[in-house]
Amino acid sequence: MVAFNELTDEAKASAQKSFVTYYIRHFKQTDMEVLTGVASDSELAMINHVLEENNFLTVDALVDLSQSLVGGLFAKVLAKTGMEFAANGQPETSWEEWQAARHAQLPTF
Repeated sequence: MVAFNELTDEAKASAQKSFVTYYIRHFKQTDMEVLTGVASDSELAMINHVLEENNFLTVDALVDLSQSLVGGLFAKVLAKTGMEFAANGQPETSWEEWQAARHAQLPTF
């Protein structure tokens, strides 16, 4: 298993597509608590602006559109997740498992 930045370009594309799909699904469900702790406010603002403006699209259509408009920002956020990947870009665990583990570490009041 390796970090996102150590993957081949083809594997990075695969890893990024799975992450973007996960991100958009949670954006549409307004379930961004864990993701807001990973990225900077400016990165999230730019990504979320694209998603908000085009929220009428399906998840698949939004994946393609957002990859072309803010793919570089998604790559930066993905690199910050700490997820490890197989050589083909498959994540070590599912994004849902990653989120559950991160959610368990959030402070409670």
